[in-house]
Amino acid sequence: MTTLAEHYVRAFGPDRFFGLDMVINWIALVIIVWIIGLSYLVLKSDSTNLQTRFVSILLFIEGLKGLWQASNILPYSYELQQIWDVIWILKIDVFMIANITAVILYLLFPVYFRINALKFMFNEKVQKFAWWVAPIIGILTWILIKDTPPFALENASWLSCSAVGAEPVLQVWYGQVTVEAENIRSSIGACPAVFDSLVSDQRLALWFLTLIGTPVSIIALIFIRITLKQGDINGDSVIPKPFYTGFLGKVIANTIFFSTIVIFMPLLNGGPAGFLAVLEWRYIDRSIMANVKYFIWTLNLGLPIIAVGFEAMMFVYASTKDTVLGIDDRLRKTFTNTIFTGVGAIAFIAASEIMENLLGFGLLGGVVLGVGLFVARKPVIGILDGMSHRLIPTEFNEQEEEYLKLYTESISDGEITENERVLLKTLATAYGIEDERVVEIESNFILNKIENSSVDNKEGGILVVQQWTDEKGYTWRKMSDGSTQWWNGSEWLRYGN
Repeated sequence: MTTLAEHYVRAFGPDRFFGLDMVINWIALVIIVWIIGLSYLVLKSDSTNLQTRFVSILLFIEGLKGLWQASNILPYSYELQQIWDVIWILKIDVFMIANITAVILYLLFPVYFRINALKFMFNEKVQKFAWWVAPIIGILTWILIKDTPPFALENASWLSCSAVGAEPVLQVWYGQVTVEAENIRSSIGACPAVFDSLVSDQRLALWFLTLIGTPVSIIALIFIRITLKQGDINGDSVIPKPFYTGFLGKVIANTIFFSTIVIFMPLLNGGPAGFLAVLEWRYIDRSIMANVKYFIWTLNLGLPIIAVGFEAMMFVYASTKDTVLGIDDRLRKTFTNTIFTGVGAIAFIAASEIMENLLGFGLLGGVVLGVGLFVARKPVIGILDGMSHRLIPTEFNEQEEEYLKLYTESISDGEITENERVLLKTLATAYGIEDERVVEIESNFILNKIENSSVDNKEGGILVVQQWTDEKGYTWRKMSDGSTQWWNGSEWLRYGN
């Protein structure tokens, strides 16, 4: 039986580009856990808001799509067949449900965010149920089609080489040994390396479900872009720019993935390139070109999950940037604790496996490492916390929230008195908030209030020439008609005659 330690040693060998695929697998797992955590926190931030519910379920579904890649952290081994009986459900069924549901959710963008060309879809009554009906439709659709001939996976076999020079062995998992599987086994000849793999049916329809989200998302992106150029109408909700940026990044990455799978790899391979072709590149054709194709294929698999991670960050930022909930701080804590726990669990298993192979007593290694992690937890968490601050956009911590609340009350009448300014400075000093951060907090509040006002800067063809905030905290703007306006906290007022 191949141990987990042996599997990972081979995974980081030169023939696997020193663990490139395994690194991608683990990144996928981390991103899945992180995105599901983000989804929960976004929903928790304002569960009554229908747009928040939509964003939360979209994040959750996008995260589930990473299960296909993350499941590859386990070896394809006959000895682990019982585990794969369960994992396969996540890898195939949940993954396909997520892909179907994601397409439906993309089509629901105009329901939750007003898209001018599709404004008839912007309907609050539909918003109340569409976000939870979409996953149900996705589940029912997959249940109805999964056993039909175009989609059904009827055959799968384990392919293994126990030693260099040995004869490859095929063992049936379910169904029967197919002609394709037997051809691959015989083409290998003597085993070039020790490995475990899987040969299953290759269904074109499954590739269609996997890739269809890309063209649908491109269409959605076009509508979003048009809407952003046209601007807001009647104060209705449009897609925030960070939301658009995240979606754009994901679409670009997925388009590259789509083009590589559908166009580039078939041209490079001189024919269709799927997972059976990958087996040929790894174990049959040992040429430099085969290695190049395998490298491109492996690297390309990382694009969708990285894209989802970027999308998640921007979605969360878009959802929280106009609030003072401090959700970003909770997100960072979730990220830090998740990574620390995950690394600890992985390290425990690895240490146990290593000690089991060396001394025949694996628990000792896990315990020793666990004690070491406990002792070093503070500096490790400090490093992870620094990473989380870089990965998750910062809004306000608890102290800054308190300062912002006081500032909001002070500026509610349109001005800040000297006594109010003294009180604000005292509070900032007590909380350790630097002057530069104070200016940033106050400016962010003013800009958000301005952006959320119903006054259009371009109303009547008059444009804003210049905008600034004076030393007393008043915000001014010079208009193209020569007039000057000031912000009283709720609206722009004309200054002077």
